[in-house]
Amino acid sequence: MKRAMAIGVLFVLTVLEILLGLVAGSVALVSLITESVARGISAGANAVSRRCGTAAVLPQLRVELSGLFSATTPAGGVR
Repeated sequence: MKRAMAIGVLFVLTVLEILLGLVAGSVALVSLITESVARGISAGANAVSRRCGTAAVLPQLRVELSGLFSATTPAGGVR
């Protein structure tokens, strides 16, 4: 009886480990695809800006975006 229960628990844990590995792999793949797309769009924007003779991102916009993305908010949100 104990042996059968131990085998059952090990089977369930093995299946959970496989499922969590699949989820983690999927998230990593989506992250990689997203980063590749973002880099491609950035390269395209830089090429267009060079062709038109303008700056791809204005310095003031770059500062504002970096401040926005670096801001940390508490877990409960802003009060």
